[in-house]
Amino acid sequence: GRSMIFVAFFSGATMMGCLTVAFFFARFWLKTNDRLFGTFSVSFLLLAIERGFALFDEVGNDESIYVIRMSAFILLILAVVDKNRKDRRV
Repeated sequence: GRSMIFVAFFSGATMMGCLTVAFFFARFWLKTNDRLFGTFSVSFLLLAIERGFALFDEVGNDESIYVIRMSAFILLILAVVDKNRKDRRV
């Protein structure tokens, strides 16, 4: 009922926010060619896709949603670790 409308609204808003952040990082990646920005952009795009899948998932416990979310967070962690390595090559 009414709670499902709120869940759908906030999932859509979160998806739109993730897409906005993904485009923001993509713009910086194109200007600087820094892998950190490119990886962050892909990660937030994955999070937006995950929210899109969650919008249309009727059951709400599909494991593919969690795999996509986990992949996005692993990419974020790897990007930060890569950026902070001492022997990093550009």
